[in-house]
Amino acid sequence: MRHWAPDARPWLLRARDGRQVVGLAPLTIRGPRPLRTLRMLGKEPGDYWDVLALPALRAEVADAIARALVERRADWDGCVVSCLTQGSPLAPAFAAAAGLRVLTRMPVRCPRIELPATFDAYLASLPRSRRSNLRRHLRRLDGEIELREVHEEHELPAVIDRWQELRTRQWRALGKQLTPEHASKRFRDFMFAVVRNLLPSGQALVWEFRHHGEVIGVYVNLVDDYAFYWYLGGFEPSVAELGVGKIAIAEGIRSSIEHGRRYYDFTRGAEAYKYWYGACDTQAPSLVVGHAGVRSRALLAAASVISARRDQRAARQDAAVPIAGAPSDN
Repeated sequence: MRHWAPDARPWLLRARDGRQVVGLAPLTIRGPRPLRTLRMLGKEPGDYWDVLALPALRAEVADAIARALVERRADWDGCVVSCLTQGSPLAPAFAAAAGLRVLTRMPVRCPRIELPATFDAYLASLPRSRRSNLRRHLRRLDGEIELREVHEEHELPAVIDRWQELRTRQWRALGKQLTPEHASKRFRDFMFAVVRNLLPSGQALVWEFRHHGEVIGVYVNLVDDYAFYWYLGGFEPSVAELGVGKIAIAEGIRSSIEHGRRYYDFTRGAEAYKYWYGACDTQAPSLVVGHAGVRSRALLAAASVISARRDQRAARQDAAVPIAGAPSDN
C-alpha cells in the first residue's frame, strides 16, 4: 500500500473455516461516488494475481469471496481482476455467483516451460543448435564468469542500486524505452523491500554475475517449490557478447530441475526470446466484475468498449510476434 496504493483504501476479505483463516482476497478500493472501483493489491508491478488460499480449499475460498462481493455490493461499483494464475478457480466462481456480472477480457499470454526430470532431458527437447548454444554459454560459469548468490541483507541496498542501473543502461544501449516506472526511486525502494522480506525464506533469488572481478549483471527472480518465476535483470551492455542474460535463464532452468520444481515460468508477455527456450503459452484470465446496480452497469458498458479496443490491439501485437525468435544476447 505504501509503495503502490497510497491514495487507496484497503478492502480485504478473509475466508474462515471455523476460527481458522483459510483465504484472503487483498483488494483496494478507489474513488468516491459515483464510481468506486475494487482493484488488486499487489498486482502491479507483479505479473500474476489471485486470491490466496490453502491449496485444498482454493475452490471453496473462491466461492466464499464471490458471495462476499455480492453481499457487499452496496460498497463498490466495479472490480478489475487481471492475470489470474493458471488454474485459478476465481473466474468460474465469479461467473457462477448469482448477483455478479462478469466481463471476460482477452487473456494474457504467459509462456512457461514444463520441466523434465533432468537437464539433459530438457536439452534433448531443443533443436541441436540451441542445445550447443546453451552448453557453450553455461561453460562460461566454469571459470570465465562467476555467479554469486546474494544472501546478506546488508548487501542489498548496493546490489539493488546496481540492478536498476544495469537495467537502465542495457535498455538504453539497445535503443529501447524502459518502462519509466522501472527507473524510478519508488520502484527501487519497493524491490528492496520485496527482496529483503523474501530472501530469508529463499523465495527471492538475487544473482550477481562477475567478469574479471567486475559486476556485469544482476538478476532478481522469485521462486517457490513449484516454479521459478523469471522477473527482471540487467547486464553491462559493453560485454553483451558474453550472453549474461542467456546464462541467467539457462542456469535458472538447470537449477530448478535440480531443486525438483515443475515449471520455469517466464511470466506475462509473449516476447519472442521466451519461445527460443521451448516455452509454451499458458493463458492468464482477466475480468471486470460488476452487479445489477445502475452505476455498475454503466461501468461495465464502458469497460466493454474499452476492452474490445484493447483486445484488438493485443491481438494485432500477438500476431506480429515471431514464435521462435532468437534471444536478445548471444
